[in-house]
Amino acid sequence: MIIGLTGKRGTGKDTIAEYLAKKYGFSTMDFTRDVLAPILQKQGREVTRDNLIDLAMEGRKKAHDGVWAEKMSVLIRMSGPGKYAVSGVRFTEEVQAFRKHFGDDFVLMAVVCDDRKRYERCKNRGTKGEGDMTFRQYMKREKKPTEAAITKTMEFADYAIDNNGTPEQLFEEVDSVIKLLKEKR
Repeated sequence: MIIGLTGKRGTGKDTIAEYLAKKYGFSTMDFTRDVLAPILQKQGREVTRDNLIDLAMEGRKKAHDGVWAEKMSVLIRMSGPGKYAVSGVRFTEEVQAFRKHFGDDFVLMAVVCDDRKRYERCKNRGTKGEGDMTFRQYMKREKKPTEAAITKTMEFADYAIDNNGTPEQLFEEVDSVIKLLKEKR
């Protein structure tokens, strides 16, 4: 089973992936960590949000919008059979690539959260050059191509998870989805 997690920055995709790993034995995969950051590091470029966006768009322009999902699918296949949580699905073409590779074994979860909460989370974690960002700068970055595509991609989700409450409420929602998935199999 491969669970793809889509949602805007700071919605809790990585938190859900970590929870799936801890409670259900999923391996976590992340586009930044597993695909894009190693390329930036090899090129001697800093791993910032802007550099990640530039690299992602360069690859899409040279190949196609599903190129990074194709690369992730190869990594998953090389890792062997199992359960995987893939954080950061952004484009509808990525969803199509995962569904092409994994069929019904691929499930897409959309994670939603209010803009202010997302901003505070991103500012507090301070990664990818976002620690000193103002709310206005944060929202301006939402218009970048890699961010803007997420809203449309979320429409393809099999399940939606609301992360405006407590961590416990979030995990209860995830548990409910896992229960439904087990019942379907």
